[in-house]
Amino acid sequence: MTQATALSILKLGHTTFLTGAAGAGKSYALREYISYLKKHGIKYAVTASTGIASTHINGTTIHAWSGIGIKQKLHTYDLDAMEEKQSLYKKWNETEVLIIDEVSMLHASFVDMLDKVAKHLRRNEKPFGGMQVVFTGDFFQLPPVVRGNNEYESQEVFAFTSRAWKDAKPVVCYLTEQFRQDDDKLSAILDAIRKGEVEEEHFEALQKTSTKKHKEDHIKLYTHNENVDQINKKAFDEIKGDIRSYEMITKGKASIVESLKNNCLAEEVLELKKGAKVICLKNAVDRSYVNGSMGVVVDFNNEGAPVVELNNGKKVTIKADSWKVEEDGKVRAELQQLPLKLAWAITVHKSQGMTLEMAEIDLSRAFASGQGYVALSRLKSLDGLNLKGFNPQALQVADEVREADMNFREKSKQAENAIKKYPEKDLQKLWDKFILDADGELKEKEIDEAEEIAEKKPSYILTMELLNEGKKIKEVAKEREIKTNTVLDHLEKLVEEKFEVKIEHLMPKEKDKKVILKSFEKLETRKLTPVYEELKGKYEYDVLRVVRLLL
Repeated sequence: MTQATALSILKLGHTTFLTGAAGAGKSYALREYISYLKKHGIKYAVTASTGIASTHINGTTIHAWSGIGIKQKLHTYDLDAMEEKQSLYKKWNETEVLIIDEVSMLHASFVDMLDKVAKHLRRNEKPFGGMQVVFTGDFFQLPPVVRGNNEYESQEVFAFTSRAWKDAKPVVCYLTEQFRQDDDKLSAILDAIRKGEVEEEHFEALQKTSTKKHKEDHIKLYTHNENVDQINKKAFDEIKGDIRSYEMITKGKASIVESLKNNCLAEEVLELKKGAKVICLKNAVDRSYVNGSMGVVVDFNNEGAPVVELNNGKKVTIKADSWKVEEDGKVRAELQQLPLKLAWAITVHKSQGMTLEMAEIDLSRAFASGQGYVALSRLKSLDGLNLKGFNPQALQVADEVREADMNFREKSKQAENAIKKYPEKDLQKLWDKFILDADGELKEKEIDEAEEIAEKKPSYILTMELLNEGKKIKEVAKEREIKTNTVLDHLEKLVEEKFEVKIEHLMPKEKDKKVILKSFEKLETRKLTPVYEELKGKYEYDVLRVVRLLL
């Protein structure tokens, strides 16, 4: 099925399973549907089964969004307690489309709990309380984490084995185009893994890659964190030169920000040096680099931004980017940081969603089905692989997944044949009906280009633009709906990184400025409290922070 056909089916409003092999374009199709919902004013929620996956789609985890959290069972008193939370109750009843990415890692028992909560809070006994649920993912990738004392049998862990999934009967959209692999040999191996038909010739092709002598510009993929941390630290410490540090800037509700921090691949404090090997964590707006682009830091520009020479020889300046948690088009939390990570090594788990030109992969300690498939499917070609080792489990997939996949392919063909029978005008009527049923608007909303550009700018740059217009700190805070403390954080970052930001109009009177500066110099400190106490509290801390910028 093509992405266009899948989008036509999604717009009908049925609960859907959007799937396909790695690199089939699931994320793109999902983004297109989210854009469609936004333009028609349909309330939606973007979630994922894991924190890392949620950051790729500007969402949150389904566990946090649903209010279920880490519970493994739901009792009547749990449902009553959830109902008493006004914001949670409102969210469940206003949301018309619930998107859940990386469904392969969602346990069947959780899907049933989700269905139970939806029916209870929405007062609707239809599957998932009558809302459209869009499951996306590939069950050949990493499976759910199975904990003890679960009421489900061991083989009933996958989402598609849940009662709720069977009751909902999701329409299957199995994408078959391939946008990542451009090598028939690698595609054949991946297809053999999916079909459980890995033969001697496939093993031989993989083993041949272990003798390759790649240039030292490839990333190493391991299944365990300790291997990755050791390699990155050792390599970074061996580089001579000054360290440049970049601190993450955040805004939003503290609990959501903390969750976003924990699950985002971006570092809270990123340390770089010239010569550091890095990997890009996001796609650039101008596509000058993409998620998975590798390179080396070769310089820092006048503003302190790192200049990275990519493996293709192109030099790009990396500016801060943002990760967000959005609900119904509103940003609930956001962080800004350089979209870079040290990249001598990375875990297979954290490589999900990336496309790599070249990698050294060690699967000798693989401990879960799907790890081998995830690792190998990151690559575009077998020529880019240097496989250092693997155990038999690395290339295994669960039998029930393989059987289910055959069923998904068949159902997808049925859905594709069915929708082709509808004339365009009849389809449009059905699409319009779903929009109206979901309290949306038939007329598409205009997307303000300036607003789109502003969304993509780092938060501290938006602050700088207002300060350069001559606005005071409190005025900026009010206009941007952020705290004055956050404005000052941005200001300090801008000055430290030598941005051209106007600060003269923020200073106190000349005589007060001299008194404060003299106190900093006398005490030989940059700390605020000693100066505050020395001046007997005459000046507020915010004033001291502004004057300190001159030091």
